[in-house]
Parts: sequence; C-alpha cells; structure tokens
Amino acid sequence: MKKVLCVACILLIVLSACGKKTDEDIFYSVQKKLNKMERYSCEIEITSIGNKTPQKYEVRQWFKKPNMYKLEVMKPENLKGKVTISDGNKTYIYHPQIEQTWMVQRNSKEKNLFLGYFLDNCLKSEDSTIGRKTKNDMEYVIIDTNIPGNHPYYSKERLWIHTKNLKPAYLEVFDNKGNTRIYIEYCKFVYDPKLSDDFFQMK
Repeated sequence: MKKVLCVACILLIVLSACGKKTDEDIFYSVQKKLNKMERYSCEIEITSIGNKTPQKYEVRQWFKKPNMYKLEVMKPENLKGKVTISDGNKTYIYHPQIEQTWMVQRNSKEKNLFLGYFLDNCLKSEDSTIGRKTKNDMEYVIIDTNIPGNHPYYSKERLWIHTKNLKPAYLEVFDNKGNTRIYIEYCKFVYDPKLSDDFFQMK
C-alpha cells in the first residue's frame, strides 16, 4: 500500500511539472488573446503626473479596431460627463458643464490612454520587448514599446497583463527621461463587447 501511495505521489509531481506553463507558453497566450481582440470596454483609474500635484480621474472607455474610441469621465465631479469620441476620421469633445461640443485634432494625447493604440505602437516599433514581473504577489506579463512622435512627455509605454485571466491590469506612460507621466489601473475589462459603429458617433 505504501509503495502504491509513493508511486501515486511521484506521478502527481511529474504531471504537475509537465503541466506548468513556460514563459513562452504564457507570452504566446497573451499575444494570441490581444491579436484576436476586435473591441473592448473598461473602467479605469487614471493618475496624470505633471509638474504639480498628480491629478486623478475615473473614466469609462470603449474601443473598436482600427481607430474608433469613446472616453467618458466619471470623476472628478467638475468633469463628470465629459466625452471624447472618435469615429476614426473626426474626433469630438463634449463638455456638459458648458454644453458645448468641438472638434479636435486626431493625434490627441488622449490616444495614449487606449490599449488599442498601445497595440498599434507595438506592431510599428522594432524595439518592443516582453517579459514577466511580480507585483503585490501577482504575476504579470509586461510589454514595453515606444510611442511614435518624439514627444518629450509621451516617449514609452508599459502594459501589465495578468498571467491567469489574460486581462490588462496597468498601463504606464513614460517621458523621455523615464519618469512615469500617466498611470492607468484597469478596474473592469471586457473583451469584445457588442459595439456598433453608430456608438462612436457624436449624438
């Protein structure tokens, strides 16, 4: 009986070791999940770090490939309801406090807040890297990439992805000196929700 138990234990150890995912397995799973994604929605907490006191925002976000997006501010109260929306050709901002809508340039810095544009930057950059890190006892895949345009405040980005559920956890934007300028925490993230093109039209 003891011999049977010993053999069973050895088999369990061997099978567990064989079933453990390697870094390459995890990296492939992450890349496959992100590449298949056509749309997403999420709620995020943004910390914008400038020369003064960091500013914090709570925002809803929607994105549809290749370049449609919508961003709605929930907090702070003085910006609640502010919407930035792009149909892929034109980008508009609506501010409820003054009840006005205006068009902005497509290369708005708010693009740096969207995972879709991060992935686009990864494809275009020859210097993107992928690795693994542990933070608060959780394991993540991290992807680093450059931001095109040589902007002094938006030079590089880093995406943190949970290794278990393959959902984004954090997104950091760095200036050309390596300082964090934007820190995003994903609170709720949904892969491929139903979003029609009309959703990205300013009403």
